[in-house]
Amino acid sequence: MLLAAGCTGQPAPGSSPTAATPTASRPPLPLTVRGTFTLPLPHFTWRESTLTCEGWRTHASVRAGAQVTVSDPAGVVLGTAGQLDAGQPVVDPDDATRATACLFAFTVAGVPAGKGTYGVTVADRGKVLVPEAKLSETLTLGLS
Repeated sequence: MLLAAGCTGQPAPGSSPTAATPTASRPPLPLTVRGTFTLPLPHFTWRESTLTCEGWRTHASVRAGAQVTVSDPAGVVLGTAGQLDAGQPVVDPDDATRATACLFAFTVAGVPAGKGTYGVTVADRGKVLVPEAKLSETLTLGLS
């Protein structure tokens, strides 16, 4: 049974309309930016003994511990707690003594949401612009 009483949208006689109670708006939860950065041959060296790799010559800044930053559209840095993990060689399936690329993973936590577009910079390799909607995915960055 459905019961509707006093639903005219008008206040009862002798009463005053109640103001809408504002709801407390919560800021969006911070983002965690995850991704990988890949260096192709010939921009890295690798060690078979430790199965790690790092940038070489003009790419020497791309190595374990290199900073990953996330900035807003104006270039203000929002997150700098990110760093590259140790580089993992991508071994040639036809020749296990040869690596074809060096893959680094990274995570930057606590990035404020709601900026629309973000700039992601790995070491000194330049900024890549990423729409906020894509930050929920694992980013795939690297040299082209």
